[in-house]
Amino acid sequence: MLNLLSNAVQFTPAGGSVSVTTISTSNDIHLDVRDTGVGIPAEKLDAVFEPFFQVGEVPSGKPRGTGLGLAISRELARAMRGDLTVESVPGEGSTFTLCLPRAPADTTDD
Repeated sequence: MLNLLSNAVQFTPAGGSVSVTTISTSNDIHLDVRDTGVGIPAEKLDAVFEPFFQVGEVPSGKPRGTGLGLAISRELARAMRGDLTVESVPGEGSTFTLCLPRAPADTTDD
């Protein structure tokens, strides 16, 4: 979550917004990080999860990362039997969704 929030702030210019939404189902928890930033072109959506890949320039005055955060974040999500996906429209922003399985209910008696 820290990486997703950091990226959202990094790629959203002054005056934009970042929001976090959660949706819980009986099996999963979905955490959406949505921004009104620069967005990602459709042909580059899959590539953002590749190590060292960087989409383009960040808004003026903001630091640039190494291009490892999303690759590591997706691998961690998948290692926990979840996933990390993205939807984006250039010029309108991006939504990264972290989906993780719910922990099994504790069925032991105390």
